[in-house]
Amino acid sequence: MSGGRDKPGCVEACMAALRTKYRPSASVLEEYGTWKPPNENEAREKFVQEHTHHEIFDMKTPITELKEFGEGILLYFYLLKYTAMLFAVLAIFPGMLLMVFNGLGGWYDRADIERTTLGNYGLLSYNGRSSELNITTSAAAHRAASSEGAVTALFQSTVTATPAHVHGMNKRSLLVAMTVLDMLGVLLFFGYSAFMIWFVRVTARAADRNTTTIKDYAVRVAGGLPPDTGEEALQEYLVAAAGEGAEIVQVELCRKVDSLLALVLERGVVVQQLERARAELQRTAETYPKVPVDLEVELLAAKFRLDDLNQAIKQEQALADKHQVVTAFVTFATAEARYRAMEALPRSRMRQLRMPADKKFDNKGVGRAAKRPAALDVSAAPEPSDIQYENLEYTKLHRLVRRLFTNAAKYIVLLIGFLLVSLAPALRMGLSSSGSGPSKAACEASCTYTDAAGNYVLSDSARSLYKGCDSQAGTGALPNKLDCEEQSVCYECFCRAALSGGLYGELVYCSRFSSVVAVATSAQVLAVLGIVVANAMIEYAIGWLTRQEKHHTRSRQAVSMARGLFITQFVNTAFSNLLANLYLPGPAKSVSGSFLAGYIFAGSYADTTPNWFHDVGRPIVISIAVNTAILHIKVLFRWWWRRRCVSSRYRCLTQAQLNKAYSGHDFELSLKYGQHLYVLFVVMTYSGGMPVMYLLAAVHFASAYWSEKFELLRVCKRPLAYSRDLADYVSTTIPFAALWHLTLATWMYGLFGSPKSALISSTFRRGLESVMKTFKGLMASASTLTPALVAWRFIENSTAHLFIALIACSGALFVFFTLSGWLAAMRWFASSLGLTKDSGTRGEVEYTSVPEFGVAVRSQLLLGPATYSVQQNPMYAHAFVRMDDFDWGADPRGFTTRAFQQQQQAEAGDAAQGMGGGGGEGGGSGTGRQSKRKRTAAGRLRAKRQAEAAAAAGWAAEERVNNRYPPALGVAPALPSFGRNKVAPVPLSP
Repeated sequence: MSGGRDKPGCVEACMAALRTKYRPSASVLEEYGTWKPPNENEAREKFVQEHTHHEIFDMKTPITELKEFGEGILLYFYLLKYTAMLFAVLAIFPGMLLMVFNGLGGWYDRADIERTTLGNYGLLSYNGRSSELNITTSAAAHRAASSEGAVTALFQSTVTATPAHVHGMNKRSLLVAMTVLDMLGVLLFFGYSAFMIWFVRVTARAADRNTTTIKDYAVRVAGGLPPDTGEEALQEYLVAAAGEGAEIVQVELCRKVDSLLALVLERGVVVQQLERARAELQRTAETYPKVPVDLEVELLAAKFRLDDLNQAIKQEQALADKHQVVTAFVTFATAEARYRAMEALPRSRMRQLRMPADKKFDNKGVGRAAKRPAALDVSAAPEPSDIQYENLEYTKLHRLVRRLFTNAAKYIVLLIGFLLVSLAPALRMGLSSSGSGPSKAACEASCTYTDAAGNYVLSDSARSLYKGCDSQAGTGALPNKLDCEEQSVCYECFCRAALSGGLYGELVYCSRFSSVVAVATSAQVLAVLGIVVANAMIEYAIGWLTRQEKHHTRSRQAVSMARGLFITQFVNTAFSNLLANLYLPGPAKSVSGSFLAGYIFAGSYADTTPNWFHDVGRPIVISIAVNTAILHIKVLFRWWWRRRCVSSRYRCLTQAQLNKAYSGHDFELSLKYGQHLYVLFVVMTYSGGMPVMYLLAAVHFASAYWSEKFELLRVCKRPLAYSRDLADYVSTTIPFAALWHLTLATWMYGLFGSPKSALISSTFRRGLESVMKTFKGLMASASTLTPALVAWRFIENSTAHLFIALIACSGALFVFFTLSGWLAAMRWFASSLGLTKDSGTRGEVEYTSVPEFGVAVRSQLLLGPATYSVQQNPMYAHAFVRMDDFDWGADPRGFTTRAFQQQQQAEAGDAAQGMGGGGGEGGGSGTGRQSKRKRTAAGRLRAKRQAEAAAAAGWAAEERVNNRYPPALGVAPALPSFGRNKVAPVPLSP
């Protein structure tokens, strides 16, 4: 009975625990003060600082004026413009001509995008539709490797056949002309790529000469720098090396600050969270008579988290002097002094070993450099905004190991993308091979539903008969009640064949088999959607993996990210769908009998037959078009979102929120380079058989030029200055797209059987056949082609010139890159012997046009930052807001002075006890995820207890006041008006 009586009390206790708790607004305002609206003028000033270029430039601005944003942005828009112009030419010649010639073939029954592909050209000995031959009328769901193999054999059997004529032209001669046009187009592309390699280098040097930045005066001292290097000692050494009259403006010693910067960046986020929580609490208290305790819990949790971070930062600062120096950035007063210092201090290891001890850096007799002076590695410094300070402590070996692991992870990401793309062919092939429905032989033996041309036609009497004989759609018997026998499968045979062949008008008659249409449609949608989704997943995964590689500069990180995006998305788009539909009998046998049988290695295509262009080529074309559309949708969305944020800025409660509402997004150059490069490679790889890709590429690059120019000049904030590294990588990668094009085009055109070309000698043919015989075992498991047939496809009169062009382009690239490597090795060897200068032969000429550093600053000729201080770096400045409690300003390097360090070291023991271990409420002081979770959980628990205690005390105080001064009945409290700023309403009942 007692348990029954206690049960209502337990329920009430549980309900009370779940019920929202409130605190009187008066006590909240008394403790936390009133809300201060954000300053609109301050937000506008910050907007003007970050978006000045919106008012200076317009859409008619020539590309040459974009050099103000750095050579990386300048070269990017040059590449977009010239690539768009190239593909506009290729879309006309040879693109339009090839599309017209492909359209003359008429192999496909339906007018679709496949009509512009090489698959529509048809047999050389036949000019008509495939349905008239009744060899490819089997629909997608019934396509098998055997039937596609028969099509391959048929196309290759026309070597000695009499060619047909189309519109008065010989099809075999026209095919040769088409391959010549294609070869001329790819040679034009190859010439353009060679021009871009030269253009990028010349334009980058010209842009560097015509703009003045701090990197024209600065050097980076890295290799050989002692860990206890002193600022004064390094300055005196470099002044002496630069010679008489040299002067150094600033020296920035960079130490191991990865943990410290991580804490500072995290602190910046927590400060914004604290301001937002305080503003929301104050605004609610001013608007309503009571405030939910949860709002105060958020405020106190952020406050406790900030206290923990402050203490952790002070500990890191106290130990900053013990952290070794990893690199230094030294700014000279003149570019001439910088050049002389770089010339006097060799970078080659051989010359450094031969340097006399008195010429090396001894750190003024401090540390190990006093006994063993170091030869410093002095090189040109990057732009301050290009440096990632938190990564400077990672050595080459450390970064190499990280790259090995991230590359392995990228392969895993690529595999996941392949699995997504292969869903479509797996759906189609898996269902078709699952044994559902009658066999093709049974249908042909018992049913008649094709006319003389092979088209699916069913008479009225046959319609009634076949449907009536079906056990589900009809009675399963003849009108005379006799058994239908073999004709019982005809209804299903016709419906499956007709619906899979695209005759959707038969859906009413074949309503029971509507799933066949769903499967066919789903397979096509999945083929495109799989590529798009996989590419989106790859984009985010590659971005995270690249950041783990710890590159020292953003340009090198951007190159790594662009390379990773390009390779993974190119392979995913160009080859995942190709491999998923490929017929590999050898590997298919290895998985026979398992649950994977019929889903992998069991595609229908061992060659580029006409049906291949529908099932494989079509999704690739559509994915490129979708990718272009997504690119512009992103720009439009960001433009709309920024306008929305500005128009709804009255909702902002803090200054940081208001600043963010005005601010645009970052211009992500690495992401854009990677996406455009993969589009270029996909287009060039398949444009030989699908010339419509040229047109898509022209639209893509031309529209991208204007939309991204609009994004840069009207939407996003001023971009960071990138070096030419990205443009160099892209320009030297583009030529290899020609090799992919020639390889695939040779194979596609080789499907059409033609006589041997006069350009190929018998000796070369026999040599090629002997080479192919070495791959005989691989061919036997991969296809039904023999080495002789494969060799013949490269020496036909329609493909021999393409094969020769492939060899010529490959040889040219091999010679160029090999020669470049040898020249680089020779320059290194000459520098080691002291025959050349490490600073370069052009440096002596270029520094004469650069004014003194002080003059450039005063006359505002200096573009970008004027210091290498991390606090003033645009990528880190936001994290140093409201750091008055720390001694950041005392030392421009971001480390505390020695007096402050001594004071903190005296307090380090007590601070470590407060921050270390799991027993304290703040948790550990580490920057790892586990310690962060501990501190956050402990702080939130502490905040909840304190907020509930404050709420209870507030209600007790209010009750005492009300008992002493009872309020007049019927009088509602007057609520002040605070403009249009809004918060969510809070219910008035406790």
